[in-house]
Amino acid sequence: MTSPESPMESPAESPVGRRAALGREVRLVDVAADAGVAPSTVSRAFRNPDRVNPATLAVIRESAERLGYVHRPYRRRIGKTAGVISLVVKDTAASSSLLRGAQDEAYASGLAISVIESNRTGQWETSFTEEISETSKGVLIASDRVDAPRLAKLARRVPLVALNRPVHGVSSVVPYAFSGVHQALALLMSNRHSEVVYVSGPDSWADRSRWHAVESVAKSRGMAVRRVGPFESSAEGGGQAARMLQGPSCPSAVISYNDVIAAGMIAQFARDGVNVPGDVSLITFDDSPLASMMMPPLTSIVIPRERIGAIGVRTLLRMNSMGLYSLSSFGVDDLAALHLDASTVRSFEDPDMLALPTSLIIRESVGPARR
Repeated sequence: MTSPESPMESPAESPVGRRAALGREVRLVDVAADAGVAPSTVSRAFRNPDRVNPATLAVIRESAERLGYVHRPYRRRIGKTAGVISLVVKDTAASSSLLRGAQDEAYASGLAISVIESNRTGQWETSFTEEISETSKGVLIASDRVDAPRLAKLARRVPLVALNRPVHGVSSVVPYAFSGVHQALALLMSNRHSEVVYVSGPDSWADRSRWHAVESVAKSRGMAVRRVGPFESSAEGGGQAARMLQGPSCPSAVISYNDVIAAGMIAQFARDGVNVPGDVSLITFDDSPLASMMMPPLTSIVIPRERIGAIGVRTLLRMNSMGLYSLSSFGVDDLAALHLDASTVRSFEDPDMLALPTSLIIRESVGPARR
């Protein structure tokens, strides 16, 4: 007998009844829709619950239990979505955030990510990318060694997305440096800095886009701006940059190409008795774990690599389901599922490119300009 405090659940309300009403087994995407979160968040809740907000985790678990969802972490899904996406990177250690975002989004759709580290010559990478494209569900390429015409030709045959690099004729997902740079220079001006030096890294689209943003925004705000470099993306390169900047014309504010160069600058400044931020305020790009570990911790412009990886996967899935090899098939529903505001995602009037906003994390490496 059922007590008044515990009314009997009707067959239609039971997990079995709900599965029958759906006409199929409850899937991860059903839980996501019920909980009002992205499928990748549900995937993360089951695989890495420590990385999910406790309140969100409770909502997901309640939805899963109520719907009768059964989590099978090692089940191989059979059907149109089964397969492997190949992610080509130059350096796996530097691409961990990108990989994490791609893995979460792929897993939510029953796919796996195969990572290929191509830290070799451009010719080798080109050949290998063409080979894996024949056996992969799609290819994400986050390396700049394959030349653009060859990538464009390959993208006409297989689903392919370029990450962190715009390629004409290829669906591309890139960071938009201007949004973070606007915040960075506003912070510097509020601390009475009237000049800024950009320390450039190795020649690449990323370096050119960052310098273009710094130069354009500084000039629009009436700040003096110049560029030094390029320097190797290493602590040694940063040390060389720090030594070059010292002297009577040493700037009061510097923006570095990345955290590694900035770390080398801080070490060299410390050896030479130059205080950060007392003598020089320092801002960097990337916000890798290194940024928060430095002394002082680095104010950094965040590159949304995890979201770039997730959107790269979602773009490939849209290509596969719609038979279109273009980001023009990427709609507002996709942005909503990834918790992105469509008004902040810039396309530069190019239907094959999405540019995600960057942002600023303020730490202790910026202070008032020396008088």
